[in-house]
Amino acid sequence: MKTLVVYYSKSGNTRRVAQEIAKGLGAETEEIVEVGVKRTGILGFLRAGRGGMMRKKSRIETPKKRPGDFDLVFVGSPVWGWNLAPAVRSYLAAVDLGQKPMALFCTMGSNGEKKTFESIRELATGSRALGELAVLQSELATPDALARKVDAWAKEMAAQVR
Repeated sequence: MKTLVVYYSKSGNTRRVAQEIAKGLGAETEEIVEVGVKRTGILGFLRAGRGGMMRKKSRIETPKKRPGDFDLVFVGSPVWGWNLAPAVRSYLAAVDLGQKPMALFCTMGSNGEKKTFESIRELATGSRALGELAVLQSELATPDALARKVDAWAKEMAAQVR
């Protein structure tokens, strides 16, 4: 089965989860890259939260891989302002997932996964979400436990497609 893990990561947390998924499934990855936006320092942090809350989009590099070429697509985002990161919102508006099954994951400090997953579902019309995984920042501190949790979930998602 051909699997793609698409994600955006500012701090590296969402990237870590994406890499665990890809490693466990032998999947390809595509990192969503923002252009023309500074997300460093306190002002960058505030802009990021506001962008999430306001459901804004941001400019991103043109995706290199076509989700339609894969059997299963994992979509990952950090939670910003209790919602989806603008770069992921832009990605989902730019690509066609068609009828492809997808699995949703996010990383967060404390909460906001519900709105984040709802936003992804709204933007990926026609695609069927198989399941969701929310990873708390505190869970990233225990790499072995994180790897077991992510690997088990990713394999459960893949089993639904086979």
